[in-house]
Amino acid sequence: MSTLPYQDKPTRWSSHSRIIECLKSLSAQSAILDVGTATGMLARRSENQSLRFFGIEANAEWAAQAMPFYEKLQVCQFDETPDDFLSGYDAVVLGDVLEHMGYPDLALGKLAALQKTGCLFVISVPNIANLWVRLHLLMGHFDYAERGILDRTHLRFFTRKSAAALVHSAGLEILSFQVTPIPLEFVSPFFTTSFGIILYAVFARLTSLMPALFGYQFIIKARKP
Repeated sequence: MSTLPYQDKPTRWSSHSRIIECLKSLSAQSAILDVGTATGMLARRSENQSLRFFGIEANAEWAAQAMPFYEKLQVCQFDETPDDFLSGYDAVVLGDVLEHMGYPDLALGKLAALQKTGCLFVISVPNIANLWVRLHLLMGHFDYAERGILDRTHLRFFTRKSAAALVHSAGLEILSFQVTPIPLEFVSPFFTTSFGIILYAVFARLTSLMPALFGYQFIIKARKP
């Protein structure tokens, strides 16, 4: 995982906001496993205060910031986490995590097998087929960066089709498939102004109409049948 300070994405179009929205349907006292808590955004920003959060985070500095918001938190790699800690949740969240794993199919399959029937899964992955990446490939560039779709710590890359195939291969049923626009607030402060937010909304709408081309991340809501 990156060692750069983790940035919350507060806009209503971001993966963070979409993931939190997906959890609103859970009943009181539902137990949620947050795989890759980073600094604890999910539990910290959750609007349903009755939910019980459990987490895994390998970065000790980030885990220390997240710990106050979680009932229990394992500071280790996913592969080092005991099966009993991974088992029996009402929901599992993998937000911007699977692309950092060498074998995301095995990790997701293991998590699915350890959960009870009806467990909700919320997954976000970056879209490698984004127009920005396509244009750079056309010019012969595939340059890694500190953040974003081509984050240098990404080991796997996904398209809409391959992300759906990954979820299905774990035996999960897809309930919804959403897309997020490029987080323009990190591109320029202009997009936090009144007029900039209007343009941001227009771009978000365009992204929803052409998700494979303009999508930044895919948000998949699934369940164990």
